[in-house]
Amino acid sequence: LQNADPELAREMLQRSTTPNVVQARVEVDNLRLRNAQWRRLNYCDVADFPIFDLNYLKDLTVGIYQINLASSYIQDKLLRDNDEEFQLDQHFNEPGFLRIRLYSRFRNATRHQIFISYETDNRDDENAAHNPNEPINGYYCTCQSGARTLGTCAHVASVLWYLGFARHQENIKYPDMSLLNTVLDAADREIPHNP
Repeated sequence: LQNADPELAREMLQRSTTPNVVQARVEVDNLRLRNAQWRRLNYCDVADFPIFDLNYLKDLTVGIYQINLASSYIQDKLLRDNDEEFQLDQHFNEPGFLRIRLYSRFRNATRHQIFISYETDNRDDENAAHNPNEPINGYYCTCQSGARTLGTCAHVASVLWYLGFARHQENIKYPDMSLLNTVLDAADREIPHNP
């Protein structure tokens, strides 16, 4: 890490032992299973989501590996949802609390749920941090490494990258679709029979 010093090491150690309050809330309130508490949105409906730069994301994710995977995850979500809009859910009673579903890139049938708590201008939650330097209050993903508080999994990083950065940029490059289109085309062809 650039600019690493003992103070940064202490901060990282402290963050690594901090309990994940978003995970605790999801588990206590059973938010993974209770669909009645969520309202379906698309990315245009979350105009209050904070905008940040790549440096903030790098600090939050503790590196760039997850950020480099972000465009692939977002592109895959849009293709699998068979939609050109990024869909997400917002908690009915709490602006600034989102749920997003993303597929695993390792297991085709596994769909992870990502929960993100963020600062809004009109938030009246007494538990919110209200720190303008930290627009993201917390996050939790149901994947194997998604409960951490130091860094993020690639699923969380992808959603943060898209909502807080990429959708506000004019030119974002996504992976080339030619290989995927070739594979999909080959999957639809009949197998030739040798007489």
